[in-house]
Amino acid sequence: MIISKKHRVKRDHIVSVARDVFKKFGYKKTTMNDIAKAAGKGKSSIYYYFESKKAIFKNVILSEAIIYRNKVLDSISNADNPLEKLKSYIMIRLQTDRILSNFHRAINDPYLKHIKFVKKLKDLYDREEFSIFRSILEDGENKAYFEVYNIRHAAVGIVNAMRGIESTLLLNPEDPQLEAKVENILNIVLYGIVKR
Repeated sequence: MIISKKHRVKRDHIVSVARDVFKKFGYKKTTMNDIAKAAGKGKSSIYYYFESKKAIFKNVILSEAIIYRNKVLDSISNADNPLEKLKSYIMIRLQTDRILSNFHRAINDPYLKHIKFVKKLKDLYDREEFSIFRSILEDGENKAYFEVYNIRHAAVGIVNAMRGIESTLLLNPEDPQLEAKVENILNIVLYGIVKR
């Protein structure tokens, strides 16, 4: 089926408006009426473009996933060395958690795990995240920035550590000391606490 430009523009507008609605109310509490009202349309108009709230949510999540991936890849490609890539990647994760909250809520909310496309996206996100960390660590080892005994285990350990740390830091995302705290935590993760 070929979709006209006008049709695509209206769908994109609904998705854009729905992003804010889902961010405000969450998936479970958002209704088609909420989305229709925010879009300035009748509920039947929304159904003309999307068959369900789940279809709209899928488009919201996929659009945020693309934005997130592009931000991550840009931040890594603009870094000068593997250490800066690692720092940049971690900072972009923290920043996008706030900006792209629907995407991060979808991949972290146990209530949404039953939605098939969310599960697929989470699996893809996990694989890609480990792959990115592994690639950065390999690059760092090849360029003598890091000394890693088992790159796979190190990538898994760092990813899991950062997920726990990030959930704690995001309790106060407006903290003016956030970047300094991340830098300190990153130093502990990378260098440890043992005196050498």
